[in-house]
Amino acid sequence: LLEMPSVLRAPRWWTVLGHEHLVASLAVQWAILQREYLWILFGVAFQVVHSCFTNLVFYLENKLLSGAQRMPLYDLAFDFLPVVTGAWWHFTDYLIYSMLFSVGFLVVVSAFVSFDFDVRRPVYAIFVLKRYFQTLITLQTLRILSFMFTLLPGSSVQCLYTPTEAQLAGPASDFVSGVADPAGNPPEWDPPTTLYEILFRIDPATGCGDLMFSSHTIFATLCVVLVWDYFPWRVSKLYMAVCMAFLIPLTLASRKHYTVDVLTSLYVTPIVYELMRLKLPDRDTTAGLSKYYDVIFQKDREDSLRYTCVVGGQLYKVSESQLPHDFETSESYGVRSGAPNEEEYLTLRKDTPPGTPPSGSGNAIMTVSPDAQI
Repeated sequence: LLEMPSVLRAPRWWTVLGHEHLVASLAVQWAILQREYLWILFGVAFQVVHSCFTNLVFYLENKLLSGAQRMPLYDLAFDFLPVVTGAWWHFTDYLIYSMLFSVGFLVVVSAFVSFDFDVRRPVYAIFVLKRYFQTLITLQTLRILSFMFTLLPGSSVQCLYTPTEAQLAGPASDFVSGVADPAGNPPEWDPPTTLYEILFRIDPATGCGDLMFSSHTIFATLCVVLVWDYFPWRVSKLYMAVCMAFLIPLTLASRKHYTVDVLTSLYVTPIVYELMRLKLPDRDTTAGLSKYYDVIFQKDREDSLRYTCVVGGQLYKVSESQLPHDFETSESYGVRSGAPNEEEYLTLRKDTPPGTPPSGSGNAIMTVSPDAQI
C-alpha cells in the first residue's frame, strides 16, 4: 500500500490535513477543550436561562399591560416597508439558521484543515466556540436586563393588539387602565400561563415582549464578526454581507422588531465582541499554548524545515501551516531548535514549571522574555 501523504492539496484557500497532521490537530484541540469546556457548557446552558426570561416577559405583558400599552409604537421604517406574511415572515429565521450553520461548519472543518489566511493561522475550533459563547452570554445578559425592565408592546402578527368596538366606544380610562381585554388579542397570542411553561417552553420565534434589543440581529451580527475575524475569505464575507442585507429589512417588514431594536444590536454586538477580545484574548500564541494548555511547538531536531509539537508528553508531527501565527517571527517565546523524544520530554518536564520549555538536552533554547505578551 502506498503511504498516505501527510498533506493532501485542496483548493488554494485551505490545506486538507493528512493522517499524521490530523492526529496532531485533534490532540491540540483536545488539550484546549479540556481547559475551556466550561465556557462552552455554560454558553449552551445559558440559552435555557435566556429562554426562561423571554417566556417570563411574555407572561408579564399578558398580566400587566393595559390595552393602550399593548398598542404598537410608531416606527418610521414601517411606513416605507410593506408587511410580509406567510413564508416570507419566517425567512429571517431561515437566514439566521443558515448563517449559524455556515459558521458551525467552518468551526468543525477547522479541526481537519489548515486555512490559508493572512490574518491568523491556524484556526482553533475551541477558541472560536469560546469567543462565540463569551460574546453571546454578555449580549444576552444585557438584553435580558433591557426587556425585563422596560416592557415594550410587540408589533408582530402574534403580538398585535386590536381594540374592540366596545373599548373604542367606552371611556378612555377603561382602555388606558387595567389589564388589556383578551378580546383584542390576535388568534396567535399564546403567552405562558404556568411556571412550568415559563421554565420549559422553547419558542424562539413567536414570543412577545423581548424586543430590546433584537436577538435576530445579535445572532446575525455575531456570525458576521466571527467570519471577519477567523474565516476572512472574500466569499464567506460576501455571503454574510448578503445575508445581513436581506435580514435587516425583512426583520422590520415582518414587524418582529422596531428599528431601534435592530440598530442597537448592530452597534452593541461588535462593541461587546471587541471588548471581550481585548480583555479575554485567545491564547493562541506559542507562549500561550505552552503555558495554559501544555502544547509546545518546536522545530524538528534532525530537519530544521520540519516541525513538531508536544501535547501532554506525546510528540506529534505538524505542518508549517499548523504553527501558531507568531512561531517564526518571535524569538521570545521559548521555541526550541530541536525536538526531544517522548522519554526525554517527560524527564525534562518532571521538575519544570508548567509553560517552561524543556532544557538540558544540548539544544539551543530561547528563553521567555518577561515582557512577552501571552
